[in-house]
Amino acid sequence: MPELDRKLTTIIIIFLIGVMITFLPFPEQFSTDAKIMIAIAFVAAALWVTESLPIAVTAMLVILLQGIFGIQSFQEALSYIAHPVNILLVAGFVIAAGLKKYGIDRRIGLRFISVMGERTDRLTLGVMAGTAFLSMWISNTAATAIMIPIGIGILKKAKEYPKGTNMGKAMIIGIAFAANIGGMGTPVGTPPVPITIAFLEDMAGISISFFDWIIRAVPLLVILIPLSWKLMTTVYKPEVERIKGGLDDVKKELKEIGPLNRKQKHVLVLFGIALALWLVEAFNFQFLPDDWLYIASLIICFMFIFPTVGVLDWKEATSEISWGILILVGGGLALGSGLQATGVIDIMANSLELFLADAGLLLVIATIGFVTAFSITLFSSLTATSSTFVPVAIALAFKLGFSPKLLAFVAGVAACFAFLLPANTPPNAIAYSSDYFKTLDMTKAGVLLTFVCVSALVGVAFLLWAPFS
Repeated sequence: MPELDRKLTTIIIIFLIGVMITFLPFPEQFSTDAKIMIAIAFVAAALWVTESLPIAVTAMLVILLQGIFGIQSFQEALSYIAHPVNILLVAGFVIAAGLKKYGIDRRIGLRFISVMGERTDRLTLGVMAGTAFLSMWISNTAATAIMIPIGIGILKKAKEYPKGTNMGKAMIIGIAFAANIGGMGTPVGTPPVPITIAFLEDMAGISISFFDWIIRAVPLLVILIPLSWKLMTTVYKPEVERIKGGLDDVKKELKEIGPLNRKQKHVLVLFGIALALWLVEAFNFQFLPDDWLYIASLIICFMFIFPTVGVLDWKEATSEISWGILILVGGGLALGSGLQATGVIDIMANSLELFLADAGLLLVIATIGFVTAFSITLFSSLTATSSTFVPVAIALAFKLGFSPKLLAFVAGVAACFAFLLPANTPPNAIAYSSDYFKTLDMTKAGVLLTFVCVSALVGVAFLLWAPFS
């Protein structure tokens, strides 16, 4: 009961502040609707930060408040929950269900670790690389939940009580950070990516294929994982250089798992076909219909569930689908659309335009990257951060004459760099719940990693992405 009272009190305070925001002396260019939309955005961000309401319920609240105050019609706001981009996530969830049912996800994680030897730092790299790879195809949360117990098992081999040690901090925080980085590798990895794809299509008329995204994101991911590993093992240098017998349990489990059976091979074949369907758009075949990315995602769902051909029944597939995430993405898109419809996005873009009027592309990319990445601390929601800053980046690109695709990609990727607080993302929270580190430990490494990741993003965007955008 006291917990319920605290949550109710928090909700009431947030709504009261939201009401007060509408009475603040805004500049003339803010209409009444714009003031209301800013208040709605504040309420949503505050509720997402405090988790006083479930995150999906907060997303529905955004749609409800927009309808009540006439920001957007209910029909228009609700349509974002059924936005085609959500079928991408559904396909990802279905693939994850197949990998999980037959133990392939854990097998992948163990394989990454088994090739790293017994050096503590290399084992940490193996755990982080395995987490990042899994996060490209299954939810960040699931990848973290799979890899944390594996990491803890390795740590206990090195020290009887590894909690609070440097090697414990490096590995467990590293798993969370790798999950956040890995998710941005594909359009099915984490919500900011499909949100970016959706806004580019809705605001700029630019369609992004599966290949378009991964050809830019994966090289960056390959750079960021070694950088983040090196930073973690430098900031928290392991007390033990080698873990004698540290791989015994991993190898033992792999031996017990044995070779791939017929069903597991079946799943991997379907997984390969799924990748081929997503990537075929890169060849620009004339016979492919418009919106092939979403059509392919539906085909993949049918393929995994269809009798005889598939490997899942409907109940197994839907048990892994996070309907709350789909609603969350829809609410995030509605939030961004409302900010755009009321002129708030244009006002923010105009303000940035004045600041960046004579700036070159490099400074513009750096500003968007750093502002977006550090705003995650304020929003504590990847969805809220990407839903706010991706539209701003697109609007700013039009005003400054730069590529909307380039600046949207920068904002979308930077929105994945949630490294500062345990509350920023579920992977951070899961890692924190293991009790291997304090909040300050994550923040200490997270501040440095944010600078490193954004700097790498700026370099890759300017040198590699810009010439082809």
